[in-house]
Amino acid sequence: MKKENQPGNYQLKADLEGNYLIDKEHKATKRLGIFYAPSGGSVHKVARLIKQKLVDLQPDLFVISDVTPLRLLDYHNLILVCSTLGRNTWEMEQKDPWSSFLPKMLRIRLEGRKVAIVGLGDHVSYPNNFVDGMGILGQTIGEIGGQLIGETETRDYIFNDSRALQEGKFIGLPLDEDYEADKTEDRVDNWLERIRPELKK
Repeated sequence: MKKENQPGNYQLKADLEGNYLIDKEHKATKRLGIFYAPSGGSVHKVARLIKQKLVDLQPDLFVISDVTPLRLLDYHNLILVCSTLGRNTWEMEQKDPWSSFLPKMLRIRLEGRKVAIVGLGDHVSYPNNFVDGMGILGQTIGEIGGQLIGETETRDYIFNDSRALQEGKFIGLPLDEDYEADKTEDRVDNWLERIRPELKK
C-alpha cells in the first residue's frame, strides 16, 4: 500500500529512547476530521452518518488504515469511531486497525484539540465489556493531551460494566448496531446537537 505523505510541516523531536515525537505546537489548519475503523461494517456506516449530519462543517473522513496519526494533527476537532472488542481480540492486530494505530498515537501530542469518541458495542453478548474500546481509546487520548468532549448519560443503556465510564457517565457516545440499531440515528442526532457548538470553535 502506498504510504501517506506526511501532512503539514511538523517539527520532530527525539526523546531519550530515540523515538520521534511531534512538536505539540504544530498548528491545526482544518476544523474537523472523522477517523474510524474498521471499514466496511457498522463502524463505517456510523462514521458516514455522522459526516452527513455535519456537512455544514465540511468534515474530512478517513479510515485509519489509510493514514498515520500525523493526520490527526491537521484538525482542531476530531471525532473517532471505534468498535468494542474483547481483550484477546483487541490485542490481535489483524482484527482491528486500532490495535496497531494506538501505540503510534503515543508519539504525537493533541494539546488544544477537542476529541469526541463514538464506540460501538453489543450490550447483549458483552454486557460486562460494553463499549470497552471507547474507554481504551479515551485513555490514550488523555495520555497525549487531547480534550475529551461528548460525554453521555448511562440511563438509556442496559449493561453491567464498561471501561468507558468516567464519573458515572460514558466518555463518548455508545451505540449498539447489533440489538438497538433503531435507536442509532436519534442517539447520534442528540449527541451531535450537544457537541456541535464545540466543533464550530
